[in-house]
Amino acid sequence: MGAFTEPNEDGTYKHTDAVPFGKPLTVPSPFDVQPATEEFPGAS
Repeated sequence: MGAFTEPNEDGTYKHTDAVPFGKPLTVPSPFDVQPATEEFPGAS
């Protein structure tokens, strides 16, 4: 599972975070959430 920032003008991203399914992924402020990735297919 991955999280991306707003895209740059050339379509690339400033920052990305990727974690395996089932592992925590923190979405920083202003959202401050941790989606439940264990619910996705392939999660262990």
